[in-house]
Amino acid sequence: MAYYSLINVGAMATIVLAFEKLITWLAADEPYLYWFLCLFTWRYLRFVINLIAFWCYSPSPKPKGVPAYRPSRDVTVVIPTIDPLGKSFQECLKTCAENRPAKIIIVAAGEDLYVTTIEAIREIEQQYESTTFVVDRTQVASKRAQIAHAVSQVETSIAVMMDDHVFWGPGFLKAILCAFEDPTVGLVGTNKRVRRLDGLGLWARIWNMLGATYLCRHNFEIRATNAVDGGVFVVSGRTYAIRTEILRYPDFLPGYTHEKFLFGLLGPIGPDDDNYNTRFVVRRGWKIKIQYTRETEMETVLGVEGVVHKKFLDQCRRWARTTWRSNLCSLITDRSVWAYQPYSVYAIYLTSLTNFAAVVDPLLIYLFTHTPAYVSFWSLGWLASWILFTKVTKVFAYFWQHPQDVWLFPAYLLFAYFHSFIKFWALLTFWSCEWSGRELGSIKINSASFPSKSRSH
Repeated sequence: MAYYSLINVGAMATIVLAFEKLITWLAADEPYLYWFLCLFTWRYLRFVINLIAFWCYSPSPKPKGVPAYRPSRDVTVVIPTIDPLGKSFQECLKTCAENRPAKIIIVAAGEDLYVTTIEAIREIEQQYESTTFVVDRTQVASKRAQIAHAVSQVETSIAVMMDDHVFWGPGFLKAILCAFEDPTVGLVGTNKRVRRLDGLGLWARIWNMLGATYLCRHNFEIRATNAVDGGVFVVSGRTYAIRTEILRYPDFLPGYTHEKFLFGLLGPIGPDDDNYNTRFVVRRGWKIKIQYTRETEMETVLGVEGVVHKKFLDQCRRWARTTWRSNLCSLITDRSVWAYQPYSVYAIYLTSLTNFAAVVDPLLIYLFTHTPAYVSFWSLGWLASWILFTKVTKVFAYFWQHPQDVWLFPAYLLFAYFHSFIKFWALLTFWSCEWSGRELGSIKINSASFPSKSRSH
């Protein structure tokens, strides 16, 4: 791995020097133009490459003959839950069962929720007798602990993890399994969509739109970078498929349940489980595939729960802290991406450290106004149009599907700039590894009444 890392670092250094020479020649001793071109290239070269890669992407095709994997034989779905009576859980479980996996393992937190879950799934269990249902529980309300607890009960070759507020289409599992026809693929992610709810008030509608565009941008990024060098910033923990043999590695579960950061000084971490999975798979030499098709589109709810702005902003802070922790870990302590995903090192990890739109965009405008290209106020229009174009492109799919929300686009722009402050605050508080956005502390655990065996159905 070190050999490939050195080769890639050398190649990247050569490319940087080539661009520096070109920019120096174009700037012609104009310092403001030089720095403008440097910043513009750093910020937007990846956008141009990603845009091309997005349209060059192709999903794993359906096998021409008999598929190597079938949901009813080769797939176990694990669903950790803390809300088995919620409407989302019932719909989640039903859409999962409609895919006919071999087994569904639901892991609750605590004895009370365990009993509640058994009753909550009874009707669906009776409707899908070909699938084995298993209900179990942990002594802590922790997604990592709940998933780890279920791993020993996975007997199929593929495990699929599913959050309890995620919904699949009827052909989801068959479509995602196509990626595993490649024996080098160990982890598979999919495209995501936030459910747009009708009948919301203006305030809730804005936050619903912000949640939807948040994941829409993620779709653009993961499809593009995965098409270039197989890299992704993360395979979302909302739903992913992984080879069970990876879960069986001796060091996987210990690291998964006791992950620390900042060279092992802080932790253990509650969130960031999907980032751990992504790094582990890359480090072990497995490929990651994003299966981006209509059939693999998973749906979720975001930006409409509880006090909508508080919950969503809490989630944004958690995700931003994850970005700082995980990306620096990938670059400095893990370092596998330097060997296996050189483009992603630039397009995901390094640029994430400087991706502050509220700072960079005004700085670009300031530098441009001091270059010879700035002849009048109207000449700024080209730069402003380009900046706007880059922001529209990543969320175009959402507004194309929901034109009735186009008038909310200014709110999206404002939030895009406000997010820079969220990200900066996350940097200052990166050490906080609580699962903000979910009230895990309210879950009551009665550990005294835990029987030794799980309840199977």
